[in-house]
Amino acid sequence: MSNRKTFIKWAGGKEKELPIILKNLPPNFARYIEPFVGGGAVYLNINSPISVINDKSDELMLLYKMIKNRNKGFIDSLNQINKNWISLQKLVEDNTEELAKIYDDIKSDKGSAKELAEVFVKKHEDELNKLLDEDFDINLYNFIREIKKNLISKLNRMKKIELERNEMNVSDIMDNIECAFKSAYYMYFRYLYNNREKLKLSDEFYCAVFYFVRDYCYASMFRYNANGEFNVPYGGISYNRKDFAKKIEYLSSEELSKYMSKTKIYNYDFEVFCNKIELTENDFMFLDPPYDTEFYTYAKNDFDKDDQVRLANYLSKTKAKFMLIIKNTDFIYNLYKDRGFNIASFEKKYLVSFMNRNDKDAKHLLITNYDEEEFNTCDETK
Repeated sequence: MSNRKTFIKWAGGKEKELPIILKNLPPNFARYIEPFVGGGAVYLNINSPISVINDKSDELMLLYKMIKNRNKGFIDSLNQINKNWISLQKLVEDNTEELAKIYDDIKSDKGSAKELAEVFVKKHEDELNKLLDEDFDINLYNFIREIKKNLISKLNRMKKIELERNEMNVSDIMDNIECAFKSAYYMYFRYLYNNREKLKLSDEFYCAVFYFVRDYCYASMFRYNANGEFNVPYGGISYNRKDFAKKIEYLSSEELSKYMSKTKIYNYDFEVFCNKIELTENDFMFLDPPYDTEFYTYAKNDFDKDDQVRLANYLSKTKAKFMLIIKNTDFIYNLYKDRGFNIASFEKKYLVSFMNRNDKDAKHLLITNYDEEEFNTCDETK
């Protein structure tokens, strides 16, 4: 196992299950195939001579292509985003005394949060605009508006918390104020992400925006409003000092690009993809589809029960060896029983034989169509 890390947070990632998955691969295969690559934990640790990956998410597969090609415009945009992120931190640090006084005045009712926040933003408007106007001069008004809104909200919330509990120390106050600025910056890029067509963003810049938003959104959630707009908020204070530079270094590394150089990347529905690449008995396919009870709308891509049926029917006739990992429900189990597959159940630490029965306590299933006398168990506690 190479222990090559994933580069994006994606729902249903399989990092923790890697020991079980890698221990139960078929012994030999010419190509590694993954129709639902997602965050790519398994793909990045397979070391196959040839890999072919796919996902229905166009923005995700654009990211894979940018990384594979070490796209300069994409990497430059990420570096500029990070440079501005650090500049916001410095802005707060350089104006700690002024910001602390503003908050003291609000607590003492010497002025409203709205009034004092707007005075501060107006005073530093040129400095704030310079964070964006060199490279990201797309909608500066939207950025300034977000700063005012987030700062006013945070100042009022801190005052309310202190009235209800104990006084906050200066360090906590500054952490909250920095969070307000960084939340505004995140919201600005979320606006860009949701308005790609209108703003005519290049693929390179859009991909950098997508990556930044995915990395800093709360709990890696996928959530969209009725208009199809991504609406997950900023992750909060704990995200203020995340090491984004380290992520960029990994994304732009020669080692990662070299590994991906032997990979073909597609962006189709899983069945269209599988038919297009013409699977053979010499291929191995790993599948981690959206689950039956979760992610019906997965990154704006529907995957419903009809799709689950399509997948089970396809796997019943494929020539390739496959391993499927999926959440156990009555619906899913009934799709795969009595089809001649090997079925095991597993939790985070154990893999056990399923013995052709539906164990109601089993939360996940590992299903293969290749012969194994006994699945290789993996107990991570040993």
